[in-house]
Amino acid sequence: MQGLAQPTAESELRALAWAAVLTPACAAYARFACRRLRPGRPRLAALLPTFAVFIYLPCMFNSLHLRLLSSFFHTWLAVNKLVLLALDRGPLHPHLPLLPFLLCAGMPIKVRRLDQTKPADENSTSPPPPPVADFFRPCARSVLLLSCLAVAYPYTGWLPLYAVHYLYCAQIFLTLDLVLSSSSLVAAALLGASLERQFSTPLATASISGFWGRQWNLMAVDLLRSSAYEPVRARWGRDAGVLAAFLMSGVLHELLYWYLTLQRPNGEMLRFFVFQAVFQIAERWARATGLWRPPKAAAYLLVTGFMVVTVSEMFFGPFVRAGVDVRMTQEARAMLELVWSGRKHLLRPLGVVSG
Repeated sequence: MQGLAQPTAESELRALAWAAVLTPACAAYARFACRRLRPGRPRLAALLPTFAVFIYLPCMFNSLHLRLLSSFFHTWLAVNKLVLLALDRGPLHPHLPLLPFLLCAGMPIKVRRLDQTKPADENSTSPPPPPVADFFRPCARSVLLLSCLAVAYPYTGWLPLYAVHYLYCAQIFLTLDLVLSSSSLVAAALLGASLERQFSTPLATASISGFWGRQWNLMAVDLLRSSAYEPVRARWGRDAGVLAAFLMSGVLHELLYWYLTLQRPNGEMLRFFVFQAVFQIAERWARATGLWRPPKAAAYLLVTGFMVVTVSEMFFGPFVRAGVDVRMTQEARAMLELVWSGRKHLLRPLGVVSG
């Protein structure tokens, strides 16, 4: 890839150090300002400098993996949460204690203190939060499967293109699930907060609306619901709200395309998400009129096939043409080799000799 330097341990550690300093500093400033300003334009004007910092932070990384995570943590989640905070909405509140506020602003978690939750009554339908063990398992599974993918990628040349892109989907899911599950464990350890799953079997789906609304990246879904879907739905109806949420997601993915390629976006990400919005609305209409009620097995086959084809052609296509897949595969293998080469330093104190 042209224009983006190769990552080194020094460059990435320096960028991580800056992110570790700037993220809590901006969050603390936002809490301080919002405690003294009324919601609306005064808060929004005061928070504008933090938006610039969070939008710039991904540019400090040369690793595409870290750029991807930084764009999700900072440009997407943190900025979105702070905009909602300025409007007195969303998961942040200026009267949250400092540590929960900093963690919620800078990490993909929602703070829900156990001592603040009401005991469930007999009429409550809210499911209990999943146990902590349910987050250790995804971490271990993701580490194992990501290692297997890194080893297997050089031998996937014989696979059909759609199969390779399905593996890319699996890699994105496993990476995000590892990061989000780890973040939830940090929240539980530091805050005593209850945990919420961020994915629900997203690699197979029987419904387009189910995939985007209840299976894939639920933290982002919640923020899109608060910042785009609900305000637009209240004024123009449900379908307009769905379109607004997908439009906002498309714009954010256009920015992600620029972060990862340093090339001018040409609207392909936006077209993909508008396409998904149209089909989600059409699916709901078809269900309501009885035109789309296939057997469950057929629905899984058809909808999963639809998602694989559209994601492969419309979403991964621009990134593959820019060489992002090759660069990320190289980074994954380099990380695996680094971990593998360091095993002897970990085993030496135990008296184990590695070959």
